[in-house]
Amino acid sequence: MKAYLLPSITIMIFVLHHNLKKNKLNTKETIQAIMDRESAANFTRKQDISGLPYIKVPLDTLPLDITLNEEKKQSQIADYRQKILELSEKPMLNLIGISNTELKEMYGPANLEQLSYCDQNYSLYIRTLNLFAQCIYESYPAQAVKVLEYCLSIGTDISGTYDLLGRHYLSSGNKGDFMKLYDAIPQPDSLAGKVIIRKLDSIKNEF
Repeated sequence: MKAYLLPSITIMIFVLHHNLKKNKLNTKETIQAIMDRESAANFTRKQDISGLPYIKVPLDTLPLDITLNEEKKQSQIADYRQKILELSEKPMLNLIGISNTELKEMYGPANLEQLSYCDQNYSLYIRTLNLFAQCIYESYPAQAVKVLEYCLSIGTDISGTYDLLGRHYLSSGNKGDFMKLYDAIPQPDSLAGKVIIRKLDSIKNEF
């Protein structure tokens, strides 16, 4: 038995060592590829970004004039309204899922700071809209849903938006619109997308 055991162990050690070396090599190759791509992106010429799909705040349709009797919530609404009004004067772009390297490849490194600024404004915008809708939902469900559906139309990946809409649709017996929420997820395979899918699956099991 021992005579057969020693060669077997030797072979296992050799295979393990080979795989470890291979994995290290692949890791080095991957890191090098990333570094090469980043280096090349830094030499991309500056492109015109004036024609990108900037998001405009629909001040004429958002229910920003809503008032609530509860003082604390009314104060929150005032804060959300002010943020939205401020953002309406700033450039916003939905750049969800686009890395800095990809942005530099497409538009040049000279535009990265401005594009990041636009992306940050967008992120703050959809977070503020979600909080605003959550705040008014109990008293104004129809208006809240309108805000959340608008968020979907501009590509939000805020899980709370999908959560509240999903519960609203199913509690209203609207399974069709609930199922459409899965199709609205901007990047289903991303971490945020998977969180949303788990939330929707959980809600679906509750009803």
